[in-house]
Amino acid sequence: MQSDQPKPEHRRAPEMQDRILELHAAAMREMSDPRDGMRPTPVAFLICCLLFTMWGGYYIGANAGDWTGDGLAEQANRAPAGPAAPQNPMVLGAEVYNACTQCHQADGKGLAGQFPPLAGSEFVTGDERRLAAILLNGINGDFHVNGQIYNSQMPAWKDVYNDEEIAAVATYIRASFGNKAGPVAKTIVEAVRKQVGAAGAWSEAGLAEFAAGK
Repeated sequence: MQSDQPKPEHRRAPEMQDRILELHAAAMREMSDPRDGMRPTPVAFLICCLLFTMWGGYYIGANAGDWTGDGLAEQANRAPAGPAAPQNPMVLGAEVYNACTQCHQADGKGLAGQFPPLAGSEFVTGDERRLAAILLNGINGDFHVNGQIYNSQMPAWKDVYNDEEIAAVATYIRASFGNKAGPVAKTIVEAVRKQVGAAGAWSEAGLAEFAAGK
């Protein structure tokens, strides 16, 4: 048997209504159209930009150098202006002699029957001008060294090395391999270059004539 009395309405609790309103409000915010306008930039961001700009200006000013390739180095390490100091002839001579080791060998003893030794050679420890002339123009043909005949061509180095380098390697070989001769000055090489620079490779007779014509 059914009752004719109306059913009581189900009312939502106030908490549920508030929750529903919040959800609707959030949905409306997501669905809202974008609006034209500008929002003010946060003051903290502006202050940070200003501080970075000031720091950048200070850093560039303190490390500007002279705006050359290495001028912006934080700790520039430049040598003072002026002529370069001369190199140690024994160090420079050893570097140049690396080009000679294929023939005369690292120990200066050469190769028997092919390339003459520098150790104990009168051509090395004797006349400085003659040694400079050999290094500048090279030699060709038979040469008697330490009682043996060698017939190998030595290249000219006048177009490869400057006077300082020629003097350095001459000094090096005169003081190495057991040799005890003195150094060769750059001025000697300069003078010999001016005198015989245009000549070709030396023969033994021609080199003897040059050495005798001091």
